[in-house]
Amino acid sequence: MSIQPAYYRYWGKADREGASYHLLPYHCLDVAAVIATWWDASATIRRSFCQYSAVTETQIRAWLLMFTALHDYGKYDIRFQLKVKPAWKALYPLSDESRRLPSEYECREYMHGENGLSWFKQDFFRCFGCSQSNSMFVDEDDPAHWLQWKPWIEATTGHHGHVKDVSYIRETALSSLSDQGPAELDRTVRISWLETLCQFFLQPVGLSLNDSPPPPSPLLAGLCSVADWLASRCDEVNFTFQNQKEPLSSYFERKLSDDAPRIFSFSGINGSPKDYGGIQQLLPVCTSPHPLQTMVNDLPLHSALTIIEAPTGSGKTEAALAYAWRLLAADLVDSIIFALPTQATANAMLGRLETVATKLFNNSPNLLLAHGSARFNDKFAGLKRKGIYADGEPDGWVQCGQWLAESRKRVFLGQIGICTIDQVLISVLPVKHRFVRSFGIGRSILIVDEVHAYDAYMYGLLEEVLRQQHAAGASVILMSATLPANQKRQLCATWQTGSRNMTGQAPYPLITWVGENESGQLSLTQQDQPKSQEVKAECLRTDKMEPDDSILQRAVMAADEGAQVAIICNLVATAQGVARRLKNFSSAPVDLFHARYRFKDRQTKENNIIQQFGPKGNRDQGRILVATQVVEQSLDLDFDWIVTQLCPVDLLFQRMGRLHRHEHSKRPPNFEKPVCTVLLPRDSDYGLTGKVYSNTRVLWRTEQLLINTTDEKVMFPSAYRNWIEPVYQETAWEKEPNEITKAYEQFANDLFVSRSKARVMIHSAANPFGDTDEVVAAVTRDGEMNLTVIPYLESPDGKRLLDGELIDDLDDYRQAEELALNSVSVPHGWRGWLKNACREVDDKGCWLAMTEKGGNFVSEWNNIVFRYHRDTGLEMER
Repeated sequence: MSIQPAYYRYWGKADREGASYHLLPYHCLDVAAVIATWWDASATIRRSFCQYSAVTETQIRAWLLMFTALHDYGKYDIRFQLKVKPAWKALYPLSDESRRLPSEYECREYMHGENGLSWFKQDFFRCFGCSQSNSMFVDEDDPAHWLQWKPWIEATTGHHGHVKDVSYIRETALSSLSDQGPAELDRTVRISWLETLCQFFLQPVGLSLNDSPPPPSPLLAGLCSVADWLASRCDEVNFTFQNQKEPLSSYFERKLSDDAPRIFSFSGINGSPKDYGGIQQLLPVCTSPHPLQTMVNDLPLHSALTIIEAPTGSGKTEAALAYAWRLLAADLVDSIIFALPTQATANAMLGRLETVATKLFNNSPNLLLAHGSARFNDKFAGLKRKGIYADGEPDGWVQCGQWLAESRKRVFLGQIGICTIDQVLISVLPVKHRFVRSFGIGRSILIVDEVHAYDAYMYGLLEEVLRQQHAAGASVILMSATLPANQKRQLCATWQTGSRNMTGQAPYPLITWVGENESGQLSLTQQDQPKSQEVKAECLRTDKMEPDDSILQRAVMAADEGAQVAIICNLVATAQGVARRLKNFSSAPVDLFHARYRFKDRQTKENNIIQQFGPKGNRDQGRILVATQVVEQSLDLDFDWIVTQLCPVDLLFQRMGRLHRHEHSKRPPNFEKPVCTVLLPRDSDYGLTGKVYSNTRVLWRTEQLLINTTDEKVMFPSAYRNWIEPVYQETAWEKEPNEITKAYEQFANDLFVSRSKARVMIHSAANPFGDTDEVVAAVTRDGEMNLTVIPYLESPDGKRLLDGELIDDLDDYRQAEELALNSVSVPHGWRGWLKNACREVDDKGCWLAMTEKGGNFVSEWNNIVFRYHRDTGLEMER
């Protein structure tokens, strides 16, 4: 009778009662089988692990499988085994009740991930006879080569949420045990398991424990974690519990040919890209590609950072998708991640990408939406329902697979992910399982739209994302109407130090790409240059830069003549006041759109605005939209005339980009040509706009260019270079006011502090934050967070939401959903007033009791009145 190795006496998975359990070595091989299946399916993953290595692909695969089979090294410990005592009693060779066992506290506090890492280090040094007198570092000449092993074992044992440096892990000795027999047995079994895995994976490819692995891919921790999730999906079909002993080789081969491929297919992770069919397939029927869009065929087919600068409406999105398609078809990436600045723009992109997803992928591709309110998006909810009830459906439709939809941590594991930029930035911050997001992004081509729209802190995080993409061998596309040369240089430096000089005199439109050892730029020939478009910039000086009665009267007259008019304000309160004044004397419909609504009302507003002013809007009737910055980014809206408060030049051009955005056979009289009326201050005081846009030098310079423009004309696309570069140049302008220069010096200092904060946050060694909406919002933004207000009605039965639902009648899930839908985000500066006005403040937000008066919901406290209406949102009057 052969003696079975002792590692068969340890369980790896078990039910709560311990009646059913799965042997630990088999679970470890389950994970390795999923990894092996994934390795064979993904050229992207193979390339990421092999790109900087001199050893063979077969040997790297062997290292990868061995280390992933070590991911639960810490479960070979009596403290973990005692967590399910019946399973331990059934298996453990020293389950003698007379022995002194670890206490319940020791078992509860034992973390098999980080403590397994500590055990591995101790066992490793003992195996190779290395001194641990200076255990933080090992002599580079030592045959054990600990420094080469260290990143692999840290990444794989960190699969539960946080990859830690072993140097910061406390020792794991069982100091409380008077009898060290269990500890010594555990150590012997762990080393036996390590030697067994060496024989199983390394020796067949000519390796041994005396060899050193190559540097691992940055994707390792995420790959191991996701594979562990898949291999832990134990049921009657997948990775069924096995407590009967079977040779490792036959077990592994069975899982490799059966369970692993089936669960990998079920997950929806692996996509099948179609052969590249050209930009034409991504465009509407009978539409010819813009010259810019055809340039993507000349971009290199290798890992690169690509920056597309082109005017609004020139087809940047389709150009980026066409290049992504080329990379997909060439097996250079597995998927696409599309990041946008706001939830509204991400929601709009979901609809656009749903129509092209089946042109890029075979077999019903998975399309996911990721932002704090994605679960309330009806279109995304429909995709998830398709994924749940997918059986029997034909090929060629878009879904969100059931497994992918189960957790927010899986949002980047489908074929196409659409998200807000914060969901990408979180991948470089100390948030639990950040490496899963990083893994999903690293196997994808990352497309970031409106890249000019982020502040200094977010740029600091974005630059780290770019560095990680480069290290993973992935690709990135950044899109913007234009970027100042210094900003572009900074972004390119994350990919390649010493890349070509980026000057403000570069051609426009322009595609810039930076690869590993080369870079280049693609521009249009003279004959392919976009047709010049002229926008009349009418400058008017008003009190507080707000539209006066004469401007509002003009807007009303224009709407009466059939014009679609937008009045864009820099503050919500200003927009609310303007809309109220307009409605008092306008016969045309007046819409209001900003961010200070209950989420459910904002959703309705957003959809209505797109329907009214989007490509399919009814242009037979004039309308007026009063809005804030929510309309300047990515939303496909078209206006005949825009009135806007002064803002930085690049954002002003974004607003102008909503003028005459689409071709219409007939514009209203007097609006055949685009006109943008810009409201300027009567003096040098920018008021609250100077708080919203703290770089007042940019405001002043934008104002100077506007008032000195010949014939009040802004010529596009040349203005993207001729205006933006001088506005953002770092040297002072001649005759620049002293107060503007001093204000910029303070701004530059704040900029440095923000970037420093980003670096500190990235490299924080603190315990990770939870991956929640609140944490994502907090760590991806500089400064104090907005506050959440929950308006409600008092009733004899308890709190009611404004629509009448009694909160206590809702189950926990419905209550959480309804509170999220009924919450309003307000500035942090309201904190003092809300603190006194709200009767209750908890982790859900500030509870604001209101009463219904004349169609409004009102809350009064001392001299402050809070008012809510579905059309106007939340207002505060003092």
